Amino acid sequence: RLSRQTITFLILAVVVIVSFGGQLMESPQIRIKESIICYAYYEDTDRSKISVGRDVIGPGAIGGVAELWCKADAVQGQLAILQGYQEFFDGVPSILLAIPFGWAADKYGRKPILSLALVGVVLRTIWLQLVLWYWQAFDVRYTWLSTIGLVVGGGSGVLTTLLFTIVADITPQAERAAIFLRAGALNLLAALAMPPLAAWLMTFNPWIPSLTGTVLGLIAVSVCILIPETLDYHQQVENPCQPEHLSNVMEGAIPQDTNNMSQSVLATATHRWLAKINDSLAFLTKDWRVGALILCFLCHGFVSAAIQLLLQYVSKRYGLTFSKTTLILMISNGFRTLLLLVILPFASAHTMRVFSLSSQEKDLYFTRASQMLLIVGMACIGFSPNLSTVAVSSVITALGQGTYLLLRSFLTTLVEAHHIARVYSIIGIMDTAGLMLASALLAGFFKIGVALGGLWIALPYFFVAAVSSLFLVLMCAVKL
Repeated sequence: RLSRQTITFLILAVVVIVSFGGQLMESPQIRIKESIICYAYYEDTDRSKISVGRDVIGPGAIGGVAELWCKADAVQGQLAILQGYQEFFDGVPSILLAIPFGWAADKYGRKPILSLALVGVVLRTIWLQLVLWYWQAFDVRYTWLSTIGLVVGGGSGVLTTLLFTIVADITPQAERAAIFLRAGALNLLAALAMPPLAAWLMTFNPWIPSLTGTVLGLIAVSVCILIPETLDYHQQVENPCQPEHLSNVMEGAIPQDTNNMSQSVLATATHRWLAKINDSLAFLTKDWRVGALILCFLCHGFVSAAIQLLLQYVSKRYGLTFSKTTLILMISNGFRTLLLLVILPFASAHTMRVFSLSSQEKDLYFTRASQMLLIVGMACIGFSPNLSTVAVSSVITALGQGTYLLLRSFLTTLVEAHHIARVYSIIGIMDTAGLMLASALLAGFFKIGVALGGLWIALPYFFVAAVSSLFLVLMCAVKL
C-alpha cells in the first residue's frame, strides 16, 4: 500500500488543485453574471449603452455593455440576489446530507464518498457555466439548479470533512495539527495567489480563468483516483479501541428485513435508534459551554458571507471594475495568511510564556480579542469613505479571522476525545446553516442599501458587526 507520506501528498495536492480552481473562478463568474444581467437591463431601459447586438455577441454577453455601466443600482441589486440565493441553495445539500454521507464514509469507506463529493462539485460548475455560456437560451436564474450537482456527493462541506478525515485516519496525533495547518496554509495561498492571476486573465476575457478553474476541478478528480482507501488504516488486533463510527450508532437500529416486521418490532427498533442518537449527543447537555460555543459558529457563516460580498460591495460603492477590486482585496488575503502562519503562532507562544497562561486560557482570550477585531473591522468597512480606508478596514477584519480556529481549539478541550468527531460534524452543520441564512439576508440588505443610497449601501456590514457583537457577549459569558 502507499506510504502515509504519499497519501498525505495526494490529499494536499487535491486541496491545492481544488482551492486554486475555486479561487480562479470566483471573480470571473461574478463578472459574467453581472454582464448578462447588465445586458438584459439596458435592452429594456437604454439601448444606447449596448455595444454589440444579440446576433453577434459572444458567450456570457461579454463586451455587450461597458463594465462601467454595469454598476447601476438595479443591476447590482439583481446580482446580489442571484449570488445570495446561490449561496443559500448550495448550503442545502451540506445541511441535509452531511450525516448520511458521514455514515456512508464510516461504513463503506472514505474514497468513494470523497470521489462523489468532488464529482458533484465539478458537475455544479459545469452546469453553471453551461447556463452562462448559452445565456440567450437560459434565464440566468437557472444557475441556481447547479445545486442539484452537489446532491451527488453532499457539496463542499462533505468534501472538506472527508479530506480532513483521511488525514486523521493516516496521521499520528502528534503530527495531525501540523498537517491541518499546511492544508489551511495552502488554501490561504490560493486566496492570495489566484485573484491577481484571475484579474489579469479577466482583462482578456473572464471565460479564460473560469474555464481553467473547471479543468483544475477535473484534474482533482483524477488525482482522487490515486488516493487509496484509508478506513481502518491503522487497525490492529492489539489495539481494538477505535473511534466510534456513526455506523456503530446506527447498527441494529435499522431493520434488515421490513417485509415481515410487525408494528411492535418496528416501534422497538425506532425507540432504540432514537435512544442511541440521544446517547451520542448527550455530551451537548453535560456542559452548557459546549452547546453555547457551537452556536457561535452560526456567526462564522455571517462573517464568511460578508467577506464573499466584499468584492461586489467595493466594486459598486467605489465604482471599480472587478479586476481592480480583486487586486485591492488581495491585501486582506495577504494579511490573513500572515496572521495564521506567523502572527497567531508567535503571539500565542509569547503570551503563554510571558503571562504563564495555559493553552486553554490562551485560546479563550485570543478568541474574544479576535472577535473584537472582527466587529471593529466590519464596522469600519461600512464607514470607510474611500479605498484607502476600506483597505485598512479589511486588514483589521483579516486580523480577526482567526476567531473560529481558536474557538474550535478551545472547544476541543471541553469534550472527551471520542466526542470530537461529532462536535466537528455539528460545527460544520452550524457553519453551513449560518452561511445559508446570511447569504440570503445580506443579499437583501445590500439591495435595500443600494436603493436607499449613501451610507446605507454598507447595511450588510453594519448588520454583521451587530450580530458579531451579540456572539461576543456569549463568548465572554463562557468561563474556564
